[in-house]
Amino acid sequence: MKHQEMCAEILEAIGKENILDVFNCVTRLRIVVKDKKLVDFEKLEHIKGIIQVKTLGNQVQCVIGPQVEEVCMDFKEMIGFKGGSSTEEKQQHDQEQPKGVNGILQTLSSIFMPLIPLFCTGGMIKSLTIILSTFNLTSEGSGLLTVLEMIGDAPFYFLPFMVAYTTAKRFKLNELLGLMVAGILMYPTMLEQAGKSVKFILFDIPYYNYASTVLPAILCVIAMSYIYHFVNRFVPKNLSLVFTGMISFALFMPILLFVIAPLGNYCTGIVSTFFLKLFDIAGPVAGALFAGFMPFLVMTGMHSALDPVIIQNFATTGMDYLFPAFFVSNIAIGGATLATSLKIKDKEMKAATFSNGGLCILGITEPAIYSVCVKYRHALIGSILGGAVGGAVYMLFSVQSLAFAMPGLFSIVSYMDGANNLLWMVLSLVLSFITAFGYTFAFTKKTDSDSEDIREMEASID
Repeated sequence: MKHQEMCAEILEAIGKENILDVFNCVTRLRIVVKDKKLVDFEKLEHIKGIIQVKTLGNQVQCVIGPQVEEVCMDFKEMIGFKGGSSTEEKQQHDQEQPKGVNGILQTLSSIFMPLIPLFCTGGMIKSLTIILSTFNLTSEGSGLLTVLEMIGDAPFYFLPFMVAYTTAKRFKLNELLGLMVAGILMYPTMLEQAGKSVKFILFDIPYYNYASTVLPAILCVIAMSYIYHFVNRFVPKNLSLVFTGMISFALFMPILLFVIAPLGNYCTGIVSTFFLKLFDIAGPVAGALFAGFMPFLVMTGMHSALDPVIIQNFATTGMDYLFPAFFVSNIAIGGATLATSLKIKDKEMKAATFSNGGLCILGITEPAIYSVCVKYRHALIGSILGGAVGGAVYMLFSVQSLAFAMPGLFSIVSYMDGANNLLWMVLSLVLSFITAFGYTFAFTKKTDSDSEDIREMEASID
């Protein structure tokens, strides 16, 4: 294993018997533990390769960087992780779930993070179709364009199935039953007769087109998980395979279709309209605040709360007005980090800082945020100012992202619309970079860094 030494040290600091679940996002190894008190955080924070350690409920998050997926695979192989725990451990884990904001963030993370590769794949293929159409490299309606559009649209059109699967996994419901819930929402009769209703005993079940939605499927699967486990308590074990599912779906799914699914549809419209109105009314001010304070959203994990809104926007309209804020913020953090690298005397620290700045340009900012922005005050201020300037400019010109692609250099094609959308986005990015780089370079003094700083910076590029 490539990361055997790091994985062994992580395992020693946490304890194999203390691990309930393991997964990763773009830069973090996320380990759900039974008891945080058994984790040696001091030892964990000093492992070479880990930039910073954070916690969210009973989840220990090790910020590692772009190689986190390899580390996660090696770690799972080392501990023999099969993707689950014993029933007793799962019940304990359920009882210890964080409440309030932390609970919501952790739930959203566990539902949407596994889907990011799918959305990025679909988004980049959509970007390719934009290039082909914009430069007339293929005729409209051609077989090539049609097939690529099918591939690019699939992750978004069939969102209910995908979020149903990850939600079922999160709430300990058989994943295939979760897919069945989504299948009911996506049943042809439901889609073809959207706007009508059907009489079911005492009430009318409304038909909606739930394709490309997330909340209806999530809420229905969550409700079904509690219903299924409740019903299962009263059904004899030798009959549960036959009757638990039948009772749960036959008696309660119609109620979910009558109440929960339409409620999710309604809430989706409310949330999307709220953000749309906010940016429409506040305009450049909203863009400046949102993009400017993006580093703090990332540090606290609050940016995950926006995933459903962004994904829903792409799925329903094919464009999004929040994604550009992530892009200009990433470029601003990159500019501030690169400027900082020019002021550092130590050669190893300078090279590591420069590398992290380059990662920001490609769309990965957490290594730079935790190892540069939190250490150098002017780098953080520069990132905020650069993001604010870029955010104000892109909102001034109503820039929108046309495809879901990681907000970095290679996603620039997702802003091509045959008009000036790409031009204004490039202007926003340039001004964001210049502002962040200029301020940070002007106010940061030349500095030496201690050995611990060097170790942490090296970890981000190992």
